Amino acid sequence: MGDDDSASGKLPGDKLSKIAGGESLSAAEKVARGVQEFTTERLAHEHLESPSIKMAREIYHSPAAQLARDHANSPAQQLAKLAALGLSPTFGTAEIARIEAVRKMLEPATALAKELNAIQPLVIDHAKIASLGAIMPSIDPKMLAAIHGVQRLKIDPSLACAVSQTQRALEDAMRPLGGIGPAIKHFEEQQRVVQKSLLASLAGPLGDIAKTSQWASTLGQIDVPDITKLLGGGLGTVVDDMRSAVAKNFIGSAALDQARMSAMLGLTARFEADFAATQFKMSALAGIGEAFDRHSHFRLDAYRSLFGEWRTRIDLPENFWRDGRVRKRMYREAEVDEGLIIAEPGMALEIMILSGLSAGLRSEANAVAVVTLGEVSMTIRSRGTSKDAYALIGRFEQELRVYVERKLEERFGSDWFRLRASNLIGKAKDIRKAAMARGEAFAPLINFTELGELSGIIQSTKNWDEVFGDVFVEKTEFDHDMQKLIAVRRPTMHMRRIDGVRLVEVICVMQRLSEQMADDGAWKRAAESDR
Repeated sequence: MGDDDSASGKLPGDKLSKIAGGESLSAAEKVARGVQEFTTERLAHEHLESPSIKMAREIYHSPAAQLARDHANSPAQQLAKLAALGLSPTFGTAEIARIEAVRKMLEPATALAKELNAIQPLVIDHAKIASLGAIMPSIDPKMLAAIHGVQRLKIDPSLACAVSQTQRALEDAMRPLGGIGPAIKHFEEQQRVVQKSLLASLAGPLGDIAKTSQWASTLGQIDVPDITKLLGGGLGTVVDDMRSAVAKNFIGSAALDQARMSAMLGLTARFEADFAATQFKMSALAGIGEAFDRHSHFRLDAYRSLFGEWRTRIDLPENFWRDGRVRKRMYREAEVDEGLIIAEPGMALEIMILSGLSAGLRSEANAVAVVTLGEVSMTIRSRGTSKDAYALIGRFEQELRVYVERKLEERFGSDWFRLRASNLIGKAKDIRKAAMARGEAFAPLINFTELGELSGIIQSTKNWDEVFGDVFVEKTEFDHDMQKLIAVRRPTMHMRRIDGVRLVEVICVMQRLSEQMADDGAWKRAAESDR
């Protein structure tokens, strides 16, 4: 028994009696006692420092636990305990009066109770929301044709009438949503029904007329002392004539309707001097784009008033991409508009929307531009410009791929890739093989080409002369436009934030190329007709 006690660190019974009697212990007995006390203290310490005990202490000392203890000891709770035990506390007249006064203070007023009971849940007519995209104003077909670029736009009473009708249609469309603020909130909250309906509304004729209304309003309202100095001689004269036409036709109720439509879309902000000049140039570019044929030199003049001689390209020095100071220096050397240089991407997007260069919506917290590429429309948000811009370029690449495939298959049959892009067969096959090894489905070789390779297919001598020259017209200009997109589309660029200049540049390029693909060479057929 003694051996077992020693092994376990316990003191034998006779040793315990010595301690109780105050007798001295031998050295061995003191060691045994120390072992016992150390073990006990260690176990006690570990217990007190264990996570469960720490949590218990924290809960006990928490504000909620203290509040519960205070409540349990409160006079009201003591009264409740007495009532639960069937004991009636004795109150004097003063105590009873005080309790009654407190009860009346806590009781809601009768009028307030009636108002609260009368409040009904907000009812949203989802059928109306879903039909927003189908709301179409009754607009003179001649006006719609002008908006779509079939003929030159004339700033006359019919335009003011169209804006008025569009304003009323948008007012009806926005009424169930309560205005632009809630509409933007719906965008952010991923309310798909509202998002799709607003997108459908601004991606069609309503959006076209909203853009026209914005650039006309900007040209008419922003005071530019010397338009010729700002835009150049010939372009300045043309834009000044457009301003005069706007001032003549946007009067009275038409001007009020235009203002209401801008307010509904949140497009009433005013910018400081640098950005106001940028907005005016963008409005001039938008207006010239609608009023003149796409091959007019005024279009190029308006574009250069904003971008100067600048064009993004794939062979720019590496420090251009890394250093914002280098970019700004190179932009200024190319005479890019100063407001566009200093604008953050979100601000540049807002200016595009307010100027009418892009359809869209705006609130104090965000702005959303609607960009249409052929049959597809996408949004770019001011708080997510880089991500949305890359997604838009990716979507344009898909649209261009489909267009190239359709045009060459119509001309050369299903074997067109071997006949007209034979230099890409080996690489495309390798990529397709790797994709199918990962479990992807079979797809034609065109689907395994990149944006630069699509540009090469279009610009190859035979394909350009026989198919695409009538569509894109100027080969050098097309090459420059594609370089702007390819430079941003590079995989390494997805790690870099896009700036305001390149954001506006790529949107303008994609819209211009999409217009050319939609026209599909119709301009030449019209020019060669016998009528």
